[in-house]
Amino acid sequence: MENDYYINLKSYSLDVYAAELEQAELLPSRKMLQEDLPARFAVLKAQGLNTLDDLLTALKTPPRIKALALQSAIPEEYLILLKREIGSCFPKTVNLQDFPDISSETIKRLAVEGIHNTYQLFDYVKTAAGRQALSLKTGINKSDMLELTRLTDLCRIRWVGANFARLLVDSDFNTVKKVSEADYAEVYRQLMTILEEKQYFKGKFGLNDMKLTVLAARLVPDAIQYDE
Repeated sequence: MENDYYINLKSYSLDVYAAELEQAELLPSRKMLQEDLPARFAVLKAQGLNTLDDLLTALKTPPRIKALALQSAIPEEYLILLKREIGSCFPKTVNLQDFPDISSETIKRLAVEGIHNTYQLFDYVKTAAGRQALSLKTGINKSDMLELTRLTDLCRIRWVGANFARLLVDSDFNTVKKVSEADYAEVYRQLMTILEEKQYFKGKFGLNDMKLTVLAARLVPDAIQYDE
């Protein structure tokens, strides 16, 4: 997936991913990924797999998985689960209608242009010129277009959905770049204050969740140009 909407797997080292996976709170069905993790990832590196892009290529098809299992002596079941877990690094696109505080009229105007989600909107809003052109075409004002741009930008971070993106946009950390450069404790403090006031959602997140979000943001390409 060579697309700057998503993280660049070619720059995501296997060492970094192994360290994150070792500390992650995995679903019960994926806990086995943490079994013998350092040894298994050392074996994968010995196979010449140094980045997540290398690994995902090696796991691309069932025959390739079988071949890697034979070469590495890592159980095939483990490699299948690993492929699924890596796939979760790619955030799901968010439907624009799911964002709080975006008017239905704005959603309708974008839908006329065939734009229904963040992935479809992304290429239109990467530059100021692109945003202006779309504003002129749809009649959506500059302020609303910029707000949608920020929401789209933030949804490229792993684990950030519509409501959490809304929360971030209301804070000082309203772009991927700002989140990536932030002190996660300060982000957490601001977001908790905003959430208490605006009640965008009822779920809770902790300081460690915010730390992981900031780390995840550092892997997302800084692809959207802002005037600031």
